[in-house]
Amino acid sequence: MLDAFTGHVNATGTWTGLQPIPPGKTRPHMFRRTMAMLTDQFAGSEIALGIQLKHIAARALANRSTQGYASADSSWAGHLESAVKAARFRRIEDLSQTHKNGKPIGYGPGAEKMAQTFTRLQQEAQARGGDATVERAMLRSARLSIRFGVLDHCVMDENNPAGAACLENAVVPDGHKGPLQDRCRPDRCANSVIGPKHLPIWDSERRMLLTLIDTPGLPGCRKATLQRELSDVEAVLRKATPKEQQ
Repeated sequence: MLDAFTGHVNATGTWTGLQPIPPGKTRPHMFRRTMAMLTDQFAGSEIALGIQLKHIAARALANRSTQGYASADSSWAGHLESAVKAARFRRIEDLSQTHKNGKPIGYGPGAEKMAQTFTRLQQEAQARGGDATVERAMLRSARLSIRFGVLDHCVMDENNPAGAACLENAVVPDGHKGPLQDRCRPDRCANSVIGPKHLPIWDSERRMLLTLIDTPGLPGCRKATLQRELSDVEAVLRKATPKEQQ
């Protein structure tokens, strides 16, 4: 695996800008700093890093060596930012291809807005007599606003946040741009995209809530709270239900 990785980095260095990996035998421990900086992006990572790097100290706390490994330098941060943008664009490409194949990219007003954008770009590329390369370049220049999430995707435009339920009656911190993710309302937000992969999660939540509501002896106030949550979940699932079946 490491040999294949080394060969790929060295073969693509002319367009990635990465320095070639020098010849010689590579070992997994040589990538410990990269692993540490990646893991440090997640909450509660320090203890896990301490165990992995064998920096574990008394009372299960990592020592200062772990913090040194996890602190990213500026050059690494630049590579990470580029990698995140590249991964995001690949996901947008996948959505565009899914739409081109006639399959749904998601449900709700946000998905309809993205589908319209994909259709427009594909028609423009076809009108120019362009191939997949031209279409890809147009897709990149379109700079679509989308944030990928576990429960839904958000297509809110920072310059025009119309319909963003998370910003309704909210106190937005100074300097903050984009949605307030802790106030996300996929059930009624015009910028929410419920993708096919999100539906099993919401369906599982619905079944769990129904089970809890049927619990014998459940206090009335708790039952009312669960009913409200169930209404929100069913509103999300209705987005994926054809109108003739609603």
